[in-house]
Amino acid sequence: MKKRILLILLFLFIAFSNLIAATDSELKHHFLVLSNEDVKYSDQHEIATEKLVKHGSDAVDLALEFMDRDSPSIRKSIEIVTRGVGKDAVGALLYILASTDEDKAAFAANLLGEIGDSRAEVPLMLASKSSSYMVRSAAIGALGGCGDTAAISVLIEALGDTISEIRRNAATSLGKLGNERGLPQLIELLDDRDYGVRYAASYAIASIDGDKIIDTLIIRLESDSISQQEKYHIIETLGLTRNPRVSEYLLELLESPIYLERGYACQALGYLRGDYRVVNALKRCLDDASAFVRMMARNALKSIHG
Repeated sequence: MKKRILLILLFLFIAFSNLIAATDSELKHHFLVLSNEDVKYSDQHEIATEKLVKHGSDAVDLALEFMDRDSPSIRKSIEIVTRGVGKDAVGALLYILASTDEDKAAFAANLLGEIGDSRAEVPLMLASKSSSYMVRSAAIGALGGCGDTAAISVLIEALGDTISEIRRNAATSLGKLGNERGLPQLIELLDDRDYGVRYAASYAIASIDGDKIIDTLIIRLESDSISQQEKYHIIETLGLTRNPRVSEYLLELLESPIYLERGYACQALGYLRGDYRVVNALKRCLDDASAFVRMMARNALKSIHG
């Protein structure tokens, strides 16, 4: 009787081992098909992706085993698998985030931000203090996808970083979180020396709800202490809010003696739809004495009608 039980257990063990081996082999096959850039495999990519995603964290574990290979197609395939698996990939990615290899850690941080799971918030906040700017930048950018109010102070601090990429990512993350605590610092970045940072700050400010934001921007715009560069970015940001309240103010700016103010007001009005006064005012600007204003008016009308 005991021998029979032992034989049955042995049989089950062998069968289970073969099943695991077959599953691993199958997953590896599907991953290699997905990462193969040869045209003859392109029609198999979708099927391979579906089969990998179906296996969840097991497929992620296998995909991450290929991270050491210096191949863009391998990295792209890992991204596809982890995005498809979603939250079940978080555990494995957090392990990679703790890696001493900055390239791997930054790669994991970016994916965690796309997946957007609260479990990654604290590890990403810790990674935002890394000595590697690559890891810091990726972690700061990822916090917008999976952070909450606890991450705000970290992001506000990052707005003052000496590296423009980190300032830009911090502004973008704050915009995704839509919290007004960083508003003063974001407004200061509208005069940043880096073009990308200025626009990231502009979009971040516009994503924050509330009439208070508009009042703050208008008060600052009317100040004599700001640069022309900041002034033009504030005008555009008012339009990006898409708040009907700003239309009256922007329409008044079309009467400014300064052609750049009229031009940027046209651009800002291009974000506002459903107001016949805006369309009519922009049509009148097509006859403006300034070629810059005429160009901005044409682009704004295309944006409204497009």
